[in-house]
Amino acid sequence: MCAPTTTRPLRVAYLSFQAVVEGQDTWAAVLELVRAMRESGWVVDERFVSYREGTTPGRVTRLAEMWRVQRRLIRDLHLYDAIYIRGHFFAWNVARVARKRGVVVIQECNGSYEDLFVAWPSLRYARPLFEALGRSQLRGADAVICVTPQLAAWVKAESGRADADVSPNGANLDAFSPAAPRRSGLPQRYVTFFGQFAAWQGIPIVFEAMSLPDWPEGLSFVLVGDGALAAEVAKVAASDGRVVYVGRLPYLEVAGVVAGAVASLVPTYNPERAATGLSQLKVYESMACGVPVIVSDTAGQADMVTAEQCGLVVTAGDPVDLARAVGRIVADPQSAAEMGRRGREAAVARHSWAARARERMAITERAISSRTRPAPS
Repeated sequence: MCAPTTTRPLRVAYLSFQAVVEGQDTWAAVLELVRAMRESGWVVDERFVSYREGTTPGRVTRLAEMWRVQRRLIRDLHLYDAIYIRGHFFAWNVARVARKRGVVVIQECNGSYEDLFVAWPSLRYARPLFEALGRSQLRGADAVICVTPQLAAWVKAESGRADADVSPNGANLDAFSPAAPRRSGLPQRYVTFFGQFAAWQGIPIVFEAMSLPDWPEGLSFVLVGDGALAAEVAKVAASDGRVVYVGRLPYLEVAGVVAGAVASLVPTYNPERAATGLSQLKVYESMACGVPVIVSDTAGQADMVTAEQCGLVVTAGDPVDLARAVGRIVADPQSAAEMGRRGREAAVARHSWAARARERMAITERAISSRTRPAPS
């Protein structure tokens, strides 16, 4: 292992077996953290999988690319003080080799094993194998960083280690700001959703809420992003003038939609995450824009919104509750403005990517120090 000295910065490899593609949460969650670490003086090398643009890689292509990235990182392990792994089952081998060679391993935990089987149901037949690979990595890591307290509790129950640190996701305070230029062509009054159109994000629940009497008259719904429900969103937008589908925007342009909204909606309906919680980037980015957030009562995000008093919490999967919450925001603009102000202040004080980088760098440095500390005589 490269032993840290006072004359050079720490060098870390950031390993992601999830493609880092603009428009997906991984893009900001990875690159913003890497950028903040570099600005703090670290040398951070990106070890990411990469696929041909515009293609959807099959299972064989994914496995081959993950093996290519992993093989090259194993070859170069001697260059690093630590490897920072965005948790993935396939990272088992590189984590094992790194430990054997004395390189510190940091595991970032963003979800339980169930996430894999929700995304790839056909892999359930091999569940014992995948769980064993994940458990081994959690137990063997020098440090584990969880994005919610609930995940930290899950790590303890799953691996037996009670020392997992909690460091949620964050926001780019420069890109996401109340001063972001408002995007032209949008309705005068609207609520918004932005990000991946996955089924569990709850977009159909908003469409149901819009059909209810409690939905404010004349209030539009603007959506930014794409994904599995993109065709359904486009169909609804074509038939309902209140629904505006902007499509996918570059990361730095999304705030121009968010900052002009009456509220940002995060109506997640994800029973699989009820126990381990969620830390969605869109919540922190909406707060950074000074916009009230309406979130479902999923652990992690609901706890934070309640603590910061920056929005409202509704029952997951309940369109009536959502419509009423939107109505409350519209009916009381002064209270909504105060929520937005508190959200921005909280983002600046506690929820920036710079703050997250400082937390995770401190955890990594602690792990390196513990590994290199001389044994007591």
